[in-house]
Amino acid sequence: MSSRDLLLAALFAAVLCFSHRAAAQAVAEPAPGTEDEAPDAQLGATGARSMPERYLGMASVGAPLRLTRNEDYGQDTLAPAFSDLLAGYVFGARSGIRHGVGLGVSLNITDDGGYAEPVYAGEQVALMPAYLMYLDLGHDLFGLGHAGVPIVVSGGTTAGAELAAAFGYRLLAGAGIFAELSAAVYGGTDSSLNPIVGLEAGLFLDYEVLP
Repeated sequence: MSSRDLLLAALFAAVLCFSHRAAAQAVAEPAPGTEDEAPDAQLGATGARSMPERYLGMASVGAPLRLTRNEDYGQDTLAPAFSDLLAGYVFGARSGIRHGVGLGVSLNITDDGGYAEPVYAGEQVALMPAYLMYLDLGHDLFGLGHAGVPIVVSGGTTAGAELAAAFGYRLLAGAGIFAELSAAVYGGTDSSLNPIVGLEAGLFLDYEVLP
């Protein structure tokens, strides 16, 4: 074999080696500009990124204001202050607005009424099954709305309907403070309706269930 043949054979072997290495590199590395497309493609195939379910616990105190009052029962415009507990579960979803269910317990912490029908502090207890709507507003903020049916189980026999909106701020990963504005209407003992608006503030625990 001549030197020319040897040179051609060496050149052919180098070309084969280079082609093999280029092909292997093309398989191992994504094409330029597509490094971030794989996660997005996966999200596109399965929908938006799923947000996990979470458990909520909220404790607050509030001051309600009567829009109407019954002077025969010695009612004041300022209704009894109350303490509120709410435990809730928010379902996971693939959108910013999530839905859930909750159960609230309310207790009056001041007296109400005159001598005719007095209700003393700690005597009136209400339970409230509720629908929850949870909205994540950012890393530290969230909004929570609820629609519930408060049922007085002690210190009276009445029920009502309540709508409320709260905003919470996380001081820690799963705990923080919140403020809530509510509007409710209760049925009176004389078949009347008693509308009330209230403002409350308190603390919350927010536990996110990670997969």
